[in-house]
Amino acid sequence: RVGGERTKLDKFSEKLYGASLGGPIVKDKVFFFGNMEIQRDETPFPFDFGTYRGDSDESGLNNLRSFLQNTYNYDAGDYGSKVSKLDGLKLFGKLDFNLSDQHKLTIRHQYTKAEQISQTASGSTTINFGNNGIYFPSTTNSFAAELNSRFSNTISNNLIIGYTSVLDDRDPIGGDFPWVRIQDGAGAIQFGSEEFSTANELDQKIFTITDNLKLYKGDHTITLGTHNEFYDIYNTFIPQNYGSYDYASVDDFLTNAAPTDYDRSYSLVDGITGDGTAAAADFKAIQLGFYGQDEWSVSNKLTLTAGLRIDIPIITSDPVVDPSFNSQTLPSLQAQYDIADDIEGGKAPDGQLLLSPRLGFSYDVNRDNKTVVRGGLGIFTSRIPFVWPGAMFNNNGLTLGYVGAAPDGFKAGINEQYTNPEFTVPSGQVDLFVKNFKYPQVFRANLALDKTLDSGWKFTVEGIYTKTLNNVVYTNVNSDPTIDFRWAGKDSRPVYSRSSIDPAYSAIYVGSNTNEGYTYNLSGMLSKEWQSGLNFLLAYTYGDAEAVNEGTSSQNSSQWRGQVSIDGRNNPVLGRSDYSLGSRLISALSYKLKWVDSGAFATTFSLFYEGQSGIPFSYVIGARNGQNPNNETGSTSRNRSLPYIPAAQGDIVLVEKNGLSPAQQWELLNAFIEDDANLKDSRGGYSDKNGSRAPFTSQWDFAIRQDLGSVFGANLHRIQLSIDIENFANLLSKNLGTVYNVVGDFNNSELYQYEGLDGQTPTFSFTNDLLGKEKYDINSFSSRWRMRFGIRYIFN
Repeated sequence: RVGGERTKLDKFSEKLYGASLGGPIVKDKVFFFGNMEIQRDETPFPFDFGTYRGDSDESGLNNLRSFLQNTYNYDAGDYGSKVSKLDGLKLFGKLDFNLSDQHKLTIRHQYTKAEQISQTASGSTTINFGNNGIYFPSTTNSFAAELNSRFSNTISNNLIIGYTSVLDDRDPIGGDFPWVRIQDGAGAIQFGSEEFSTANELDQKIFTITDNLKLYKGDHTITLGTHNEFYDIYNTFIPQNYGSYDYASVDDFLTNAAPTDYDRSYSLVDGITGDGTAAAADFKAIQLGFYGQDEWSVSNKLTLTAGLRIDIPIITSDPVVDPSFNSQTLPSLQAQYDIADDIEGGKAPDGQLLLSPRLGFSYDVNRDNKTVVRGGLGIFTSRIPFVWPGAMFNNNGLTLGYVGAAPDGFKAGINEQYTNPEFTVPSGQVDLFVKNFKYPQVFRANLALDKTLDSGWKFTVEGIYTKTLNNVVYTNVNSDPTIDFRWAGKDSRPVYSRSSIDPAYSAIYVGSNTNEGYTYNLSGMLSKEWQSGLNFLLAYTYGDAEAVNEGTSSQNSSQWRGQVSIDGRNNPVLGRSDYSLGSRLISALSYKLKWVDSGAFATTFSLFYEGQSGIPFSYVIGARNGQNPNNETGSTSRNRSLPYIPAAQGDIVLVEKNGLSPAQQWELLNAFIEDDANLKDSRGGYSDKNGSRAPFTSQWDFAIRQDLGSVFGANLHRIQLSIDIENFANLLSKNLGTVYNVVGDFNNSELYQYEGLDGQTPTFSFTNDLLGKEKYDINSFSSRWRMRFGIRYIFN
């Protein structure tokens, strides 16, 4: 069986992926199955330079590339259209043994190897040279042995023992070179080795054991089980290891002027730059799980399901810390932050006992499965990426050093990068978690009605509500909370002293829990299948969510840095989540025309529609050249300060910029505010977190499947020819099927620019004259129609 990439249309016409073979080895005793999948993907990222909003023209960018080649013997790559590639190989093998009538053993193994070259597209606000992409090879071996046993008509058991190893070795593409970002007016230029891929290697070994015992007692089906995972993790991650430079202009870089910012982390253990350093997180962890469930058929109409799950996550290793941390630094932190009372250096979080009780029901009103009311409620426990607590093992003040200045300007050699001459041990960044840190937990309840009419129409309505019980939130407890002053004027946000409680450490990030946040979804679905071969589906969902921290980064410092706020990132606001759904409408229509009764010759037409609210995003204050409105300490390279929305021109002080007077800028800003419903409603106050949305998108997909086959013996053999047209409407008109991106980073778009202080009064600039859909970027890949041809051999 030969196949290709899945699409949304697979809901209506199944696609097969690889080449498979199987059959018995010994009649009725041993069976084998094998499968091989080969994947070759190329994803284009077209770029029209005419959309770039920065100051540089193509001639200037070509000169910059030549300068790098001639001066540093470094090829930055092309800044135009790019192609990302993914080459994958999957091998799967399985042996089934019928040991006896009561016992069946399955042994399976999967080998997956992938090599991905990930390019970063250029856009309207950023020029990315080609060699700032990522080369990401990954190899996974996964083995499992499963024993299914039936001891009697009332007792059965399922035992699974597994072992998985994962090796990821993420590297930059192109030659070794520092990462450089140049401010280019309203745009930016980026080149060099991707700053978080220069020392990045992960080796995981995971052993699992799962056992489920089922007891059938009259109307009760009882499940007693355990699922346990044992982790051995080695993770090298030294951010900005080759050095990361920021410049105010292209000329500043070409003339080797002082950079506006320089950041580098480096090994204090052995001085090795890149992979292979001993400055890695090396630790072990356990995730224990125990559960019991009773499915009770109360009557031939009502079924109740009750259960309890107990999760016990334990990090069995402890990080190192300087002995003076707990005796000298910690008391100073505790004097300023209550949360510091619950931390201890050199100590992983205690193993927590997390209880998840659940109760569900299903009621078949007429005992015919045509009217079913179902629902449930319970507590559900998730897990966290181990890269978060793993950072405790290399960000501890003893393993990694940090330098934030480049006194002699740019250095191209990765082994010539700066170290901190005043760096003493302990120093640098420290990552900690509170002793009683709990893994994410939510309370969730749902209620639904499934109805099938005599005419064959089916519909479902369902509501789901989720309340956050424990989620992650971060605090930099080494940031002095002293307020120097507050801005003068309508926006009176605090400006901090920008000093550290213990100057030996650049930042001390503490992960803790918050119970703020919720999610709800309301949905309805209507469908019908006709004997003529026509199938129809229509579904609508509306959902919204609020959160304090979305947990979207692998770095604790970035988690803190990404917290949206008004009074500083140690005081993040509750607001709409990045994952808020909004409205989503899907519809599908499929018709299968059988030319012969066996189905050997058939043509299937499928049409799929998806309409989706645009992604939510926050407007934030732009800050250039390392300025920060709240004057915070810690990793603040990306600003997340929500802006004050002026109701009148006197509410904001604008200064001349790019030849525009304050009065002209106010006219532009006022029009921009009026153009956005959230900004307009926020006049006289602060804008909401993720209060705005990108435009609604609508896309159609179309597919044709032509089956050519015949029946041989008991099997139907077919050759299937296929055509898939994604974003079909864009094929009909270039103005249809457009997908819009927010101009900014990580769901944040700069409103006005912070230019500095006039005494204690903040000054700003605004030079954007784009309104409506023009202020968004167009996703150059998703907004184009794509066509795929396929051929498959199918037998069953």
